[in-house]
Amino acid sequence: MFLDPRTLLFSLILVNSLMVLSLFVAHSVKGREQGLKKWAMAVLLETVTWLLVAARGVVTDELSIVLANMFKAASYAFMLYAIHEFQRRDFSLWKLFLPVVAVLLVSGSLMGDIAGRFVWVGLIYATQVVLIVHALLSDPETRQGRAWRLLFGGALMILLVLAIRAVAALSGHVDFAQPQNHIAVHWVQIVSFIAVMTITLLGSVGFVLLIKERTDREIMQLAMTDSLTGVPNRRALIQQAELLKAQRGDKPVSLLMIDVDHFKRINDTYGHPAGDEVLRQATALMTQRLRAGDVLGRYGGEEFCVIAPDTDAKGASILAETLREIIAVKPVRTEEAEVSVTISIGVACCATDQKRDLKSLLAEADAALYQAKQEGRNRVVCAASCLGELPGQTSQARGPGRDHPDPVSFGNEGE
Repeated sequence: MFLDPRTLLFSLILVNSLMVLSLFVAHSVKGREQGLKKWAMAVLLETVTWLLVAARGVVTDELSIVLANMFKAASYAFMLYAIHEFQRRDFSLWKLFLPVVAVLLVSGSLMGDIAGRFVWVGLIYATQVVLIVHALLSDPETRQGRAWRLLFGGALMILLVLAIRAVAALSGHVDFAQPQNHIAVHWVQIVSFIAVMTITLLGSVGFVLLIKERTDREIMQLAMTDSLTGVPNRRALIQQAELLKAQRGDKPVSLLMIDVDHFKRINDTYGHPAGDEVLRQATALMTQRLRAGDVLGRYGGEEFCVIAPDTDAKGASILAETLREIIAVKPVRTEEAEVSVTISIGVACCATDQKRDLKSLLAEADAALYQAKQEGRNRVVCAASCLGELPGQTSQARGPGRDHPDPVSFGNEGE
């Protein structure tokens, strides 16, 4: 089948134009800037590049060669700019202008030397693509999903095409560089056109998917995080607790149920903004004391829960007492007043030789917390599951458990 170079160029320009339109529409719908507009601009510049190349012989060489190569360099520069903007990194403007100026000088001085132009301008393009690859590989968040692989694969394909073009040009096969020729299209030209079209599609789809992946992660984070305190909400806490129990093997695990004492009184006396500040600062204080593997979450209203993996009854008792003390000794400063805050804690344990479900641990910790509040608050009570491991402990948690409300992510509620 005879493939006319101009037909290939027309197909490439058509695909690029449709992609540009789609990207700008996607940007207008998305609303928040995440580099999509810069990427659309990059594809637009590449489309103009191929329009100028297709017009070679109709327009001057300064336009179809020098200006076209400048637009191509600007296209790669905007791709790099878009990736930096997506990654929320600073972008040095020299990376945008220097390649364009370099291509202007090189292509202008080598207008009559096709082979030299392919090699030296190709080296500038290759440097830009290497910077794109480095940006993709150096950002861990970008590589959390799979979409970055489309961009990475497209970048490698660009480097391959540049290398093939340079080798072909150095070997004397330069006819394929003339889109207005009337000979059968060179295989390198076919590969180049197909690769460029594929790269545009892969890169653009990959970039849109990058944004979608991060948006999905952010939505999931919002759904699993308490907006007031920044710690996991009840649903996330339960999921992490189940995961930790499943992974614990033969190691002990302990659970602490924590309640801010007389929280309704704080709200009624100082107002809900002060109550919110109490919850925020109490959470921060407790977080500072916990180990990296411990999980603190907001279980509901003014109730919190700590899952402490690889922690036996003695360790859990010490941890609970430490948390109680750091809250009790440091009043919370709010705009309204300095508020003295205490907490009550119920502790439940699962020893190395025990197989218990999360529901029973929560119920036991809740019963221990209920007893701590019944005995005057500002104290730690260990449940029956912990007493056998703690020398000298004979009392047990007693009293009915309570149904906990769903977490309130927008503020606080006292009881």
